[in-house]
Amino acid sequence: MQSNYSVDDIIVNTCFADGLFIFYNDLKNDNKGIRLMCSDLKAEWDEVFAKTDSFYKTACELAKRHVHPDDMDVVFEALNPDNYTNLLKDKKVHTIYFRYNSPSSQNKEDYIYEKIIISKREDEHSNPEAIVIVSTDVDEEFRNKMKEMEAKKQYYSVTYALGREYSSIYYVEIESGKVTPYNLSNRIEGMFGDQFYKLDYDDAVNTYIEKAVIDSDKEMMRKVLSRKFITSQVTGQDYFTWVYQNNEERYCEMKCVRVSESDQPLAVVMGFAVKDAEIRLELEEKAQRDFQLSLLDGLSRDYEMVWLLRSDRKMRLFRVCDNPEAQRVALQYYDCPDFDKGFGTFIDRYIAEEDRERVRQFVKFDTLMEKVPMEGMYATTFKRVIANGEWVYIQICFTRAVGPDGEENIVCAIRDVDALIREENRRQELYKNAIKERDLDGLTGIRNRYCYEHFLMNFDKLSYKNVSVIYVDADYLHDLNNTKGHDAGDCLIKTLAQLAVKTWGIDNAFRIGGDEFVVFAFDKEAIKINEQIDFVRREMKNQGYSISAGYCHSSGYNMSIQDMIGRAEKMMYEEKKLHHKNNSDRNYL
Repeated sequence: MQSNYSVDDIIVNTCFADGLFIFYNDLKNDNKGIRLMCSDLKAEWDEVFAKTDSFYKTACELAKRHVHPDDMDVVFEALNPDNYTNLLKDKKVHTIYFRYNSPSSQNKEDYIYEKIIISKREDEHSNPEAIVIVSTDVDEEFRNKMKEMEAKKQYYSVTYALGREYSSIYYVEIESGKVTPYNLSNRIEGMFGDQFYKLDYDDAVNTYIEKAVIDSDKEMMRKVLSRKFITSQVTGQDYFTWVYQNNEERYCEMKCVRVSESDQPLAVVMGFAVKDAEIRLELEEKAQRDFQLSLLDGLSRDYEMVWLLRSDRKMRLFRVCDNPEAQRVALQYYDCPDFDKGFGTFIDRYIAEEDRERVRQFVKFDTLMEKVPMEGMYATTFKRVIANGEWVYIQICFTRAVGPDGEENIVCAIRDVDALIREENRRQELYKNAIKERDLDGLTGIRNRYCYEHFLMNFDKLSYKNVSVIYVDADYLHDLNNTKGHDAGDCLIKTLAQLAVKTWGIDNAFRIGGDEFVVFAFDKEAIKINEQIDFVRREMKNQGYSISAGYCHSSGYNMSIQDMIGRAEKMMYEEKKLHHKNNSDRNYL
């Protein structure tokens, strides 16, 4: 192509780093100029351009070869000359992001991130005079942002559990609308993640809802995914979930978890996943509970044995699970003229001793007639001894069902829930460990700064006659670390923490910094607090350490807790100044 313009001049006036090309389109004089910045593309460009003699057609052909399939449409739209006016109607610059595979790449699935910047030059009447299109390599910048987010994983261990359950994870700064994808390889239906390449939350959400959410759920999802709604939901709780259907009528689930601290701008991690099978199963189970007339057949699909218990106390076996792989849960009788007697035999013979009396009271006939609801289930779980002292978890449930003659009967169903209960117990243990890791200081085992800030948020809900705030700081920790090593410094911190817990209890003692501790004491007189602080000073000194401490005491609500903490801290620093003037306490140096 010939041009009256120097491409070198264009480069001088264009913000440009490594990339693919610069294209200049003089709309006024119908002149075009292009410089390929990527040598790998030159041979292909020359080959295709010789056939098409068109920048747009050539660019589209090369895009088909090297641009990620999910990104081709947005590239075609941006490079189409017919779209320049519309794209730049209310702005001077339009930017898109896409993934590109170099012609020299050996792996055709190895994409790098590029962006195209389309800008315009205007005449004195603000009419477009020329278009400049620049392709820029942003791969390192984009991936660095992802690495920065990955580095934060250690602070949000609970939140990152989303990655095990949801296929698409995004970090969203609510105020700015900035979005950082954590996982681009398993995006939900290839659509939500694609929109988030724009790195603008509102645009991504609106486009995703229009393209991928079923019509009946669109308005609700606009509300649920709005930044206002998210803010309201995670202000009073750590997370919330929402179920909706995509345009293929498949059920999806979104989970939003707050990850920012209370004193920081709101940030959340959002997980998205198609959970069609799981959600449909849950809906089916709920429908089974609600559908009394079909309850017997419904329960037979989920429970291994189902009985019909009549109002005359007679029990008739309705069905035994015909699945040969299912473990049968036998009551040792099929039809029994007396429910209490038959079930009593089973309890004495097969139920673990610690569960017998509880189950016996639970399954009394009169109790069942009173407590089994008209809808839903009345259920309990117990341990069934199988052999050699081993046992499995068994669930028995009761619900009402109307017979053909209109008589109100009770359905009794039993199933093996051992795997389910053990998995739930395992999950609960993992959750408790995660909460412990979040709330407790790793070195001392007492509550950490996160727990301290949460405590202050709820402080006004506490009821007390008076409160004392004790602010304690270890002296000369830096010197100790330098002279005897960090193990010696850790020993100092742990010793102080143990004394704080011994003196004031574990519930109200917090390590808020390297060598700083804050303790709250309730309903104690000021003289008692002084005695306790002196005790801690003496015990620390006996072990060769020195501390600085300050406290503030207040009756009722005549001072804010923040003011009290400030006064206690100020008193502590005044004592620390005195200690630094007199180094006699530095016994361990």
